[in-house]
Amino acid sequence: MYANEGEHSGILMERRRCARKGGGSQPQWSNRRPLIEIERVRRRATEDSGGFILAHADEQARKKQRVAPAAAPPDDDEDWFDPDSLPNDAEVALDFLRPKQAPRLVLVHHVPGVLKDRGAAERELRALAAQGKVTYLQLPTASSDVAVLGGDEYRDLLASRPAFAAFALAHAAKLYCSREELEKAGCLEGDSERVKRAALDDLRRLGFLRPRRGGQGQDAYWFAVPQGGDFARDVLAGRAALANALACAKYKEVDVSRAVPSLDRSPLGQAFHVRDLVGRGDADLLERPAGRFLRLRRR
Repeated sequence: MYANEGEHSGILMERRRCARKGGGSQPQWSNRRPLIEIERVRRRATEDSGGFILAHADEQARKKQRVAPAAAPPDDDEDWFDPDSLPNDAEVALDFLRPKQAPRLVLVHHVPGVLKDRGAAERELRALAAQGKVTYLQLPTASSDVAVLGGDEYRDLLASRPAFAAFALAHAAKLYCSREELEKAGCLEGDSERVKRAALDDLRRLGFLRPRRGGQGQDAYWFAVPQGGDFARDVLAGRAALANALACAKYKEVDVSRAVPSLDRSPLGQAFHVRDLVGRGDADLLERPAGRFLRLRRR
């Protein structure tokens, strides 16, 4: 079988060396697949693919998809996503600040308390007013108390006065108007002065106009909204109650993370009056481990 005894001894020694190296009685062979097996797999893949060796992309395509493909936009509407239709920061802030009861007015100095950039907030509010989405209204409480009302809500209130609604929303960034402007816009219909005066008095009676004093002899009127006087009264009452609570406190500060007794009956809520004093610059809101404290600002 073997050519000589030395060759036979060499083969036995090689087998024993391989067995000792692998820790068993059998030699350890390589785990690579034999060439004949690789050739058999290649031929099978070639026959299945019509005579062509499958590429890596083809192999991946044959595998089952684990993730469902994303839904394609409808063919009849290519612009199915319009970034311009998204609300800006000021619109989101107004939705957050609007009270539940009508009229849903938001004081302008409340908006910077929600947004970081005060200048950007004012510019976005002006842009919304130019688009007719909000309208500015001057409250009778103070010259600095300016509120905004949603354009849709204001338009619904003026459903019976379409001419005046179009005129007011076209001048949404203004706080007042003159009688001459009302006549040019066709808001005061009538041929005689008596009929026009009656139309003007009707707008005042409904609460959409309020006389503006000190207009240098000009017959001018503030834009207003029905029940705006009740809103202004609640603002003043809550402002005075919270300011009085701060003045009577020991360290001129109140823990607003808890209910303040003097604001229990306020229809606008405690958070509204806290934002009111902070936005006006009368108090500072401090975050502490013990809670949120409102401290009266020293003059």
